[in-house]
Amino acid sequence: MDKDIQELFLQLVRLGIGTSNDARISKGVNWGALKVLADAQGLCAIMLDGLNTAHGEGLMAQSSMSQKQRLEWIGETLKGESEYGHQRAVAEDMAKLFYHKAIKTYVLKGNVISECYPKPNHRVSVDVDCYLLPSIGAFDAWTLGNDLIRAKGFMVNTDFYKNSSFDISGVNIENHQYLTPFRGNEKLRNLEKFFQSMLRSDEGDNRFEGTWLYRPPVMVSALFLIEHAYSHFLHEGLIWRMVLDWVMFSKKHKEEINWEEFDKRIDEFGFRKFYDSYHRLGQYLIGEVQEFNSLSIQDKRMLDDIWAPLDLHETVRGWKGKVTLAGNTWRARWKYSYFTDMNWVQALWIQVKGFLFEKVPHLY
Repeated sequence: MDKDIQELFLQLVRLGIGTSNDARISKGVNWGALKVLADAQGLCAIMLDGLNTAHGEGLMAQSSMSQKQRLEWIGETLKGESEYGHQRAVAEDMAKLFYHKAIKTYVLKGNVISECYPKPNHRVSVDVDCYLLPSIGAFDAWTLGNDLIRAKGFMVNTDFYKNSSFDISGVNIENHQYLTPFRGNEKLRNLEKFFQSMLRSDEGDNRFEGTWLYRPPVMVSALFLIEHAYSHFLHEGLIWRMVLDWVMFSKKHKEEINWEEFDKRIDEFGFRKFYDSYHRLGQYLIGEVQEFNSLSIQDKRMLDDIWAPLDLHETVRGWKGKVTLAGNTWRARWKYSYFTDMNWVQALWIQVKGFLFEKVPHLY
């Protein structure tokens, strides 16, 4: 990939989130290639925000971007804003339905992360993730939530042990029974127990204003972000939006996060090698670390993976799905060496063990 395109990408992101007010642009920029990169990295709207700053406008005036290209960029951003609003409205209606049946709806990622951005509706989200708990009494809120959605005439898929899924008015919802894919993996099982314990003991009323959508305890959201990025890195790859999510969340909640406990949990659950590079690349993305040569070898390996196209595979259930997952593990074997506390053979055994001996997993 053209290094000038990568550098301009980084500069526009920094302008867009307000961590820089300076950028340089060379003549003859391939704006089409930059737009493709912005889309692939999930930061199209953020980069347009950068171009719409006073300095960005100056760049635009000096650049070769055509009016058509700019209108296409603006049009896609407006479409994303509309989708954000629609997702939020659907989520609010769903949470209201659940509230009337004594169910609390916790938001996983989504709006919890987008509210950390300068313009929340410019943070892209492809679906809505939630976790349900009784607001009073003790009952299976996950199952009742699925039943309530079915009663409204929507199909609910419960084939996957971790979450059910359903579409409401074109919005994909993942209703999590568990927050992690812990089957066969003792460290993730312990993380899942930690998540469940914190959520079930949450007595606060940290709702999004005017809604029945709840924010999880900040430590749950912090570690959930790390686990989610870690899993994506191993099985598909990272994009810059996932890195920026952590930067924006950790900055907004800097004073609320118990960093001593957070570091302890990062070590306990096996994320240390991954997290150290992930965090440094976040600093690099926003310009707090400016020198490429100050990055470690491991950092640069992760950086190369971020710039590379995602290694996406169609989700397949059953034996074919397990074969696909094994193939992903083989392709990512170098990542296990540098960024986890296990090798790829151990990772493969965890998958096989979980599938053969724990088809219906239980935490306790």
